[in-house]
Amino acid sequence: MSERLNVLIVILDCARADHLSCYGYARETTPFLDRVAQEGVRFPNMIATAPWTLPSHASLFTGLHSVTHGATDENRFLSARHKLLPEYLKAHGYRTAAFCTNPWVSPETGFGRGFDAFYTQRHHNRLAARALLYGRKASDRLLRRDDSGARRTNHALKRWLASGREPFFAFVHYNETHLRFHPPPPYDRMFLPRGVTAARVAAVNQDCNKYIAGAVPMTPEDFAILTALYDGEFRYVDNRLREIADFLQARNEWDRTLYIVTGDHGENLGEHGMMSHKFVLYDTLLRVPLLLRCPPRVPQGFVVDELAQMTDILPTVLRVLGIPEDTGPVQGRPLIEDGRATPGPAFTISEKFRPSLAGFHKRFPNFDTRSFDVRKKAIRTKREKFIWHSDEANEFYDLIEDPGEEDNLIERDAARADALRRQLFDWLAAAEKFESDAQAPELDDLMRQQLQGLGYMD
Repeated sequence: MSERLNVLIVILDCARADHLSCYGYARETTPFLDRVAQEGVRFPNMIATAPWTLPSHASLFTGLHSVTHGATDENRFLSARHKLLPEYLKAHGYRTAAFCTNPWVSPETGFGRGFDAFYTQRHHNRLAARALLYGRKASDRLLRRDDSGARRTNHALKRWLASGREPFFAFVHYNETHLRFHPPPPYDRMFLPRGVTAARVAAVNQDCNKYIAGAVPMTPEDFAILTALYDGEFRYVDNRLREIADFLQARNEWDRTLYIVTGDHGENLGEHGMMSHKFVLYDTLLRVPLLLRCPPRVPQGFVVDELAQMTDILPTVLRVLGIPEDTGPVQGRPLIEDGRATPGPAFTISEKFRPSLAGFHKRFPNFDTRSFDVRKKAIRTKREKFIWHSDEANEFYDLIEDPGEEDNLIERDAARADALRRQLFDWLAAAEKFESDAQAPELDDLMRQQLQGLGYMD
């Protein structure tokens, strides 16, 4: 273990595995990542620990599930009681930086520990921040280079990479595949159905809450257009990923870098009567991509069918780098050991805590949200999934016979459902439970504005 490897972890927000061409998608959305998959390892059964950004990233940085790390819908802040991945790497001589425009992953929400620099593309002075934000948006639209921050992220990332030679850890989050979808040309029309006009595209609703509340109807053509824009965002960000790889290649660092690409969660595009990533635990939100590439330590061209989760990334990085794992009660496992894939668990766990619905009620006072106002927990094997609801409106699916999770077998196959339910509650009984130790800080006006733009707050 004499060679000191770099680490680059990339999160694609809202990335469904089934929309990447290396996962069998019919459209060529990810030609660069297709090459990464051929040069590394692809995991087809990577299951998100949570269906939204904050708890999923907390699992990445701590190796813990939501019930233990506590960063959830009910406590929107990552406690300092658990050591973060960048803290481990910084303690072993790595220079560290994060590049993320999503406000849920920021120093303000508890993710700054261990990073030498954290690039959010926000300004701390409120008036200056608002003027800068509007100025950037106006100039980007004028120059037809509008995106969700990837261009500026890459610019900042390349400057930081060039600023030092010691081993680096860079965490990079791209928000392009998150609603609202607005890929820049030519990606905006790359996958659109033939004959669709710009006016028709502009008319498609991208307000997820309006759709969920039934305030606006959406046709199959609407979702076909929305899906085409989503796929265009994939193709655009894939090109940005290639840009960084080319930069590292020119510095002779690409093959000395542990490169990990995954998604924090997926996205509903009309399935289950849902849009965006709210309220449910279906595979449209939980099955995400995971690619690992590092020629010195990771086998090339393999597909690992074992179940994997975000909790596995921290122990995987430490094991590949040869860093002692004094990580305490980490709930994940190293995915790669001595150049080989490790056996996976029998099941995965995903959790959705009780959401804040005050804004939803304010906008849509007549909509019945009782089915959303619950906690949910899912236990999933390669074949089956049981989803527990705190109101006991439970669900059970055979994922082989019914991959779309449309036929709830909870009453017709009670024995199989009960077996998974017992496994779920045995796991919960053994898991360390989070106890709040601090009041989550108030979000400032700019962060609230950005979160509203992402559909998180109404």
